[in-house]
Amino acid sequence: MSSWQDILDVGLLRPGEITQAAIVGQDGEVWAESAGCNMTEQERGAIVQGFGTYPVREIVVGGRKYATTMGCLDMILAKRKDGGGCVVKKTGQSVIVAEYISTADVMTALALVERLADYLISRGY
Repeated sequence: MSSWQDILDVGLLRPGEITQAAIVGQDGEVWAESAGCNMTEQERGAIVQGFGTYPVREIVVGGRKYATTMGCLDMILAKRKDGGGCVVKKTGQSVIVAEYISTADVMTALALVERLADYLISRGY
């Protein structure tokens, strides 16, 4: 398997679509993080813990606030007031956080995150 950073960079980041992302363990530790994502320990912890507390009304990634538009057992979709959004997906051992820009399609972002999640799940993560 490639490094976590390679998996993030090649498998998820897309110019003009997903511009910042992270893979964190369910303990909140960073496995890989793109430049500019800059999630704090508190932000990572709140996102990971958010899957056990419903409803999650807001998530914060690198100081950027997102209002939750949909949440379920393993996924959170959230939007910013000024455009763009965030897709968060929980796998067996990790949480994928992906920020997309205002001109990107949420369904494209969701598909990219789901594809990476499927890859991690197929490898036991």
